[in-house]
Order: sequence, then structure tokens, then C-alpha cells
Amino acid sequence: MSRKLVTMPEAAKILIIDDDEDYRASTRALLEGEGYQVREADNGRDGLAAALHCRPNLIVLDVMMENLGEGYSVNQALKGLPEYRELGAIPILMASSVEVDPAELFGWIGDTSAITPDAYMTKPLDIPQFLARIRELLEREREADK
Repeated sequence: MSRKLVTMPEAAKILIIDDDEDYRASTRALLEGEGYQVREADNGRDGLAAALHCRPNLIVLDVMMENLGEGYSVNQALKGLPEYRELGAIPILMASSVEVDPAELFGWIGDTSAITPDAYMTKPLDIPQFLARIRELLEREREADK
């Protein structure tokens, strides 16, 4: 009797970039409980370095960290700067306790598409909706890779 080797698909990697240690810990526990590999960074600069290092499939990003718009700066760097070109297709789910429309916050720049995330959710997160949105973004990322 021959046995066929079954391999499990590699778990999606999610990077959480947020300055709130409690939020990162609880979100990490939630996502790891769902089978995801999770990495963390507590500010935008370290988040960009972590993204280059771990090549996540999705990023959960806070808006306000060291300054009001730091999350938008990270989003813009990932989507537009040459040094992050290979990461530009990674979906970004922005999560913040304050809903801040980039067009309202940065209206003076005109076109805000370069700083607008793929999805936005307000904290505290609705857990089922958060998990559904993550699955949706990861599925979209998988389809784009085909």
C-alpha cells in the first residue's frame, strides 16, 4: 500500500505595525489562533524594515503612532518608493481608533490614492468582520499572484 505525502499550504504571514503593545498582543493571539504566522513592529520605521525582512502576505497598520499620519506614510512608502517596489502589491488593512479619511487629512496633496489603504477598520475591531476582511484581502492577494 502506497501512501501519498500530503503537504499543508504555508500559513499566510501577517505583519502588525502598531505602537499599542496590548493591541499587538491581542491581535497576534487572535491571528495565530486562526493559523496565521504573525510578525510585529511598534513604529513605521521598524515596520518597513520588518516588511522587507519577512515579506508578509498582508499588513495590519495603525494610523497614529509617533505622529498623526505615520500609517499613511508607511502605506505610501510601501506602495510608491522604489526600495519597496517588490512589496507594493501587499494588501494593507489600516486599523485605527479614529477614522481619518486621507482626503480630509491630506486634501492639500490632491490625489490621495498613493496613501489610501486597501481596507480600513475602526478600533475596537469587530472580530468576525476583521477576520472576514483579512480572508478577503488574502484571497485577493492570492488571485493577483496567479
